[in-house]
Amino acid sequence: MRFIVDQALFIEKLNLVVGPTTTKQNFPVLNSVFISSAQNKLKIIATDLDVTIITHLEANILKEGSAAIPMKRLIAIIKEMPAGEINIELTKNNLSIKCEKIEFKLAVLDAQEFPKIDEEKKASLIKLNPETLEEMLRATVYCAGYEDTNYVLNGILFELEESKIKMIATDGKRLAVIKKPLPSAQPAIEEKISFIMPSKAVNELNKLIKDHEGDVFLFVEENRVGFDFKGTQFIARPIEGEFPAYAQYIPAESKEKMVVSRENLLAALRRADLLSTPDYQGVKMEIKKDALSVSKTTPQLGEAKETMDVKYSGGPLTIGFNPGYLMDVLRNLSDDEVGLEFFGPDKPAVLRKEDYVYLVLPMKI
Repeated sequence: MRFIVDQALFIEKLNLVVGPTTTKQNFPVLNSVFISSAQNKLKIIATDLDVTIITHLEANILKEGSAAIPMKRLIAIIKEMPAGEINIELTKNNLSIKCEKIEFKLAVLDAQEFPKIDEEKKASLIKLNPETLEEMLRATVYCAGYEDTNYVLNGILFELEESKIKMIATDGKRLAVIKKPLPSAQPAIEEKISFIMPSKAVNELNKLIKDHEGDVFLFVEENRVGFDFKGTQFIARPIEGEFPAYAQYIPAESKEKMVVSRENLLAALRRADLLSTPDYQGVKMEIKKDALSVSKTTPQLGEAKETMDVKYSGGPLTIGFNPGYLMDVLRNLSDDEVGLEFFGPDKPAVLRKEDYVYLVLPMKI
């Protein structure tokens, strides 16, 4: 294998696929990036067997071939090379990397040891809008669990049916559900599609979406789901198992609703959380007609209290929350005002919008 490639473009593509190689692996080949050269293009692949990212890059191919190269060392070397063309050549078990008067020789692994990745798509493609996809992931991913005991909660449930896409996440203490229309050019989905994407995969997918322009295409197969970007493909192994019947936990709309400035409530919770400790996390909210008091008392540490104006027509209520659970949702919304519905001091509170529902359990103070 021998090729000439632009340093800036090469590092950009390596950064796209680096994610799966950053976890500690028992197999050195999984800490490597697979690069093959053919027909004036490089194919660049990284995988941890659960998440795979494939991208392509135009290059001057002088000799076809392939190699599994330690990713951490390769990125470090290419970053330190000057801008311009880099000459790369594979000779036996060494990769020669040359630019101007600089030369590195890097030991590589046998390309045959790298896992075989099936790029053939056996399912039809579903068109998605990247901005919508990013918004939906942002609104749900922080609710996904991270415990081994109930692994089906360690990801986001995707549901696609007719002309809608829905995402759901819960860790058992809070629940987020968001629903959006599919692009108008996408034909209606006749048979419901659902899968659970692991949180780790969601985080890698988010990195690809952020800088992407143009449509994204989803394909779903028996044991994998994939997202096709222009020149880059993301493949993940979904979580197997039955997601909880989440709809039954969402109550009908309550008349006891508090409307408050999102930024003011977020700031008050952030200040109260300054006094949180692992043993004393709860923040107390006292709601009366048109007034909300947010307070926090931590023995041997101190206390904090502040009051703000709200719109509220229900009866007096005192309720406690883990402040982090409320701050998470408030950070990820852009509304000037938010509405919180209450059903009693020991019942979940609900933040509800036209296409979004967030449910959070209270805690004892």
